[in-house]
Amino acid sequence: MSTARTHQRSTRHSASTRLAASLAALTLALCAGCGDDEANPAAALGEPDVSGWDSTAALTLSPGTPPSGFEDLDATYYDGVPCGPFAETVVDLFVPTGLTAPAPLVLFFHGGGFTGGSRTNAYGGSVGDDLRALVDAGVIYGTADYRLLQEPDAEGVIKPMHDGQVCLQYLRLHAEELGLDPTRVVVMGVSAGAGLSLWLGTASELAVRNHPEPVLRESTRVSGVVALETQATYDLGRWDTDVFVEYNFDLLGLAAAIGLDGRLLAFYGITELEDFDSPETLRYRAAVDMLGLMSHDDPPIFVRNENTPVSRPLTPDVAFHHPDHARAVHDRAVEVGVPVVAYAHGRDLVDPSGETVVDFSLRVLDVQAP
Repeated sequence: MSTARTHQRSTRHSASTRLAASLAALTLALCAGCGDDEANPAAALGEPDVSGWDSTAALTLSPGTPPSGFEDLDATYYDGVPCGPFAETVVDLFVPTGLTAPAPLVLFFHGGGFTGGSRTNAYGGSVGDDLRALVDAGVIYGTADYRLLQEPDAEGVIKPMHDGQVCLQYLRLHAEELGLDPTRVVVMGVSAGAGLSLWLGTASELAVRNHPEPVLRESTRVSGVVALETQATYDLGRWDTDVFVEYNFDLLGLAAAIGLDGRLLAFYGITELEDFDSPETLRYRAAVDMLGLMSHDDPPIFVRNENTPVSRPLTPDVAFHHPDHARAVHDRAVEVGVPVVAYAHGRDLVDPSGETVVDFSLRVLDVQAP
């Protein structure tokens, strides 16, 4: 890498940027423990299981061969770095070369309906293009795996969401070793990964002060959320009333008609459809209701659903990726005062800024484009 480029990266942060980072660090320190508040609905399902795992052990990082198409990227690639106590919970990392100061992080979560997909999904299409642009701008990029849902599944969707939470906390715990700035983090995802990212951004602080497991003391607050082809909420009962208002949508009927009732049950760790509205399931649904969790102090959100036509949601693909999900996120963000950049195909929702994923991410991370 050229000396000029190295110098550019080392001087990207103005005095105001350093002040902002200091204030953010202070905020994280003061907030570490907000997750102790039992009033946080997102914490109502308990804490992630990290028992028997030494999260403080020094990282063993061995550079690997970059994925096809990224061999020329000016970064060191680390494949399958453990970021949780399970075999599935690993993250690939791209660390830009020539960094002379802690760098911000973008952490990506893949899609696949929480039943499939892989961290390698980040290497194709427009997501891969964004990865390249962000790393070229001096951002550390991670793409993570999480445990998938089974049918039946005793834990439900909180299982992969907790995995995403722990991965974020683990990378912060090892920020110094990785050379990352823990006060500047964007979480990003597609489809299910977008919903996971949106949950992390709206769940308030999940760190637990003085927890015996050091990793769970780390903040879960982020600088921004990028949600692509997202679901607006994982309280699926709200899809009838808050997402697909004009369609007289019947989620339970649709699930039964197309053979997805087993997946719906697995989503909440239940075994009977009659339990969908039980007090326990309602509590579960509230814990993963991103629309309900969203509040004025949440980070800026970029939401874009543009690959599905505006039509009656009669198939899983249309129901899960409908532009009305992006519209619902936008409307709720405006209602509570969260800055939002939104694009909903076919719904006349096009942000006047014209910001892209990369534009938004660099702005909220306070990074100048190269």
